[in-house]
Amino acid sequence: MSGRCDNCRRRLSGEGRRTATRVLCEECFTQFTGLAAGFLAAGTVDDAISTADWLQRVKDAGRQELEAPRAG
Repeated sequence: MSGRCDNCRRRLSGEGRRTATRVLCEECFTQFTGLAAGFLAAGTVDDAISTADWLQRVKDAGRQELEAPRAG
């Protein structure tokens, strides 16, 4: 089911990440997951946005760590 992200319309490189109603690229799925987790945990839109931003930074940091050459 190669297609486009239902949110940002970028071309999907594989199946994409499925939610109950949409198929999202990895970046949009991270935002969606962070927003949902933040809203469920705290109940405010501000907390949802903060959690989504935090989750994106954590994933980006992990990705950079994986790409960095190891000394040894």
